[in-house]
Amino acid sequence: MEAKEIILASLNESKGYLYLALNDLPEDEITWTPASHCNSLAFILWHVTRVEDTIVNEFLKKDSAIYELEGWRERLGTPEDWGTEYTEEQLQSWPTPRLEALRGYARAVHRNTVAFLDSITPEELLEIPQPDSPGRTAGVLLAHLITEIAMHVGQIDYLRGVHRGLKPVNWP
Repeated sequence: MEAKEIILASLNESKGYLYLALNDLPEDEITWTPASHCNSLAFILWHVTRVEDTIVNEFLKKDSAIYELEGWRERLGTPEDWGTEYTEEQLQSWPTPRLEALRGYARAVHRNTVAFLDSITPEELLEIPQPDSPGRTAGVLLAHLITEIAMHVGQIDYLRGVHRGLKPVNWP
C-alpha cells in the first residue's frame, strides 16, 4: 500500500465517523455549547472543513480554496478566516449556518481532497509546498490534516454526547 492510499483510507474513515456523528442532529444541537467560551459543534465542523480546504487547495495545489471559488463563504454566511484563536466575543457573534449547508461544504471539500489525492504522485508527497516551512512536506501537511480531522471528529462526538447524554452513535 502506498502512502497516499494510507492517507486516503484514513481520511475516508475519519470522514465516515464525522458523518455518523452528524446524523439525526436538530439545529439547536449544532449551536449548543457547554459554556460561552466553547466552540459549538457547527463551529468545529466549519473550522475543520476550512482547514482541509485551505491545506489541500491553498497550500498544496496553490489554488484558491473552494470556500471562495464555489461560493461557500456566501452560502454559509461565515467569515473568510479559518476559525482559529477566536475570542469569546467572536464565538458568540459567529453566524451559525444550517447543518445541511455545513454538510454540503464538508462533502464538497472531501470530494476535492479525494480528487487531489488520486492525482498526487509519491514524489509530490516529498515536495515542500511552503518554502518558509522547510520541514513541512506535502506528506507532512496531509498527515497533520488526518490528525486535525480525527481530533475534531472526537470533539464533535463529545459535544453530541454531552448534549444528548447516553445516546451513542452506532460506530462501525
